[in-house]
Amino acid sequence: MKGIHKLTVALLCVVATSASNTTFATSLIMDVEGTDSASVSAQITAGTVYKTNTGSVALSNTSNTIGNLDIQGGIALVSSASNLNGASSAVTFAASGTDPVSHVTNTATLEITGTMNTGAFAFTSDGTVQVDGSNVATLSAAPTGTGLVHKTGPGVMKVTSDLSASAALAGIHVDAGTLYVQSGKAPVTPIAVASNSIMELGAGLPGGSVGGAVTVDSGAEMLVDAGATVPNQSATALVTYAFDELTGYYKDGSSNAAWPANFTSYYGHWIDSGGNRTSGVNWLTTDNTDQHVSYLGVPLTYSRGETDIGLHYYADEASFTSKSVMIPSDIFSGTLGFASGSKLALGNGTTWARDITVGTPS
Repeated sequence: MKGIHKLTVALLCVVATSASNTTFATSLIMDVEGTDSASVSAQITAGTVYKTNTGSVALSNTSNTIGNLDIQGGIALVSSASNLNGASSAVTFAASGTDPVSHVTNTATLEITGTMNTGAFAFTSDGTVQVDGSNVATLSAAPTGTGLVHKTGPGVMKVTSDLSASAALAGIHVDAGTLYVQSGKAPVTPIAVASNSIMELGAGLPGGSVGGAVTVDSGAEMLVDAGATVPNQSATALVTYAFDELTGYYKDGSSNAAWPANFTSYYGHWIDSGGNRTSGVNWLTTDNTDQHVSYLGVPLTYSRGETDIGLHYYADEASFTSKSVMIPSDIFSGTLGFASGSKLALGNGTTWARDITVGTPS
């Protein structure tokens, strides 16, 4: 290690040259100040790591199974998915401290030097995901919190699943590298693509894949993969949904059509005491004000149910069969604005049917 002013550890920490595992019951606090740096090469096998103050700490063992990483200030540098236990790890960004040397507010940064699955991110304040080199960090869970996400470093932050639950997030600023919406849905939050940065769209994205407003700054680029189709804003597509009796969702392949907002849970078909299969399915609700709900065009019957325990539910009024509905097919649900000096790069065979209005967001 070099230049460590203070390293505070709950229970046991073995660093740098030790080959032992670093095991702790609940928490490991790493307080590295100023511009100093530290590294932990021993394997960390449990608990939560807290990184505080503005210095940096490298967690370099590729066999770490850290449960959670709480970055309260400075830089926590990880090298691979196994370093953070992959998708099961939760990373919290909370720039809450003040550097004792410079007296400036800490910034919370996760620096990724390998290819990794990011797991769950919680931005309780602004935070930075720095993906170095040509590495890829794959967003597999919707970021939560109200902070602003900064994507830095020349690498890629990739969206491969439905992240549209991040409505409260302040936004994503692609300050460097690429934000690649490959096959999933981006968080429903404003996205700003800065100069020399790229937002890339994969082929075959469904309608509404990018739900927030997108601004492509001067010197930035919107890149569309070869063979992709970006339709007109008013375009719709005929989509057939099959009903899944086990889950209570209408599904377009693997994608679920959202339940009405006041559904809380689902009960499917069941077998009565005589061994007969019942025909009813129902959705529980705590809402007794909206009693005329339909799900993908199927009207539902409202019942007060077991009033003594506050159970209310909707039952199907017609048999659930496959439904064909017209839905918007435009990839962008929000506005898309290209600043003067920005670039739209279309891959070979790409169709861009979307209207472009010069001078205002399209």
